This record gives sequence, C-alpha cells and structure tokens, in this order.
Amino acid sequence: MSFEVITLAIGIGGIASGIAGFVNGYYHKTHSKKETLEDRINKLTSALKESSHLVTEVEIEINKRKNLVQELQKDAEKYEKLVSINKDQVEAVAQLLQGELRKEGNKSFWKGIMANFIFFVLGAGVSVALSIGL
Repeated sequence: MSFEVITLAIGIGGIASGIAGFVNGYYHKTHSKKETLEDRINKLTSALKESSHLVTEVEIEINKRKNLVQELQKDAEKYEKLVSINKDQVEAVAQLLQGELRKEGNKSFWKGIMANFIFFVLGAGVSVALSIGL
C-alpha cells in the first residue's frame, strides 16, 4: 500500500471515531436520567453511614493500640523493679561472698603456716638424723 492510502485510511478512521464519539455523547446526554434530589440524599446518607462505620473501626483500632501501650508500660515497670531488686540481691551476695572469702583466706593462711611448720620440723628432724648417722 502506498503512503497516501494509509494516510487516507487513518484520516477516515479519525473522522469516523470523532463522529461516533459525538453521537454517543449527545445520545447519553439526552437519554440519561437526571439525578434527583432524592438520589443525592440517598448517596449522602450511604456515604455518611460508611464514614460512621470507618470512624468506629478506627476508634476500635485506637483502643486496641492504647491497651497494648498500657500493657507494655506495665511490663516495662515490672522489668525495672526486677532489675532494681536483682541489683540489690547481687550486691548482698557479693558482700556475703567477700566476707566468706576473707574468713577462708585467714583460715587458709593459718593452715598454711601450720603445714609449713610441720614440714620444717620433719625436715629438721631428718637432717639431724642423717647428720647423726641414724
């Protein structure tokens, strides 16, 4: 096909499309039902019902989240109390252990001195016995 035939076909298609659109718009305008006041009131009523329903849903969701926040705050308070109690208990146990370690250190010191003295006496006795020739 030649360029002129294609251009002519496109032009005829565009004109036909324009006429069809005009006729359709005119037909729709003349035959369409005009919206009455009652129709608009019904639309408004249904829109208000829908918005009321949505507001109720949003309020429910907000209350759920508010309750969740309150529960989380209670949990955080319990955790803080638990942490402070544990700190006090840890300090008490540490002090108790330090006291016990001091006592054991003193006992251990004297036990070590006694063991060393016994070995000293035994070593001295063996040395004397060997020097005498027993």
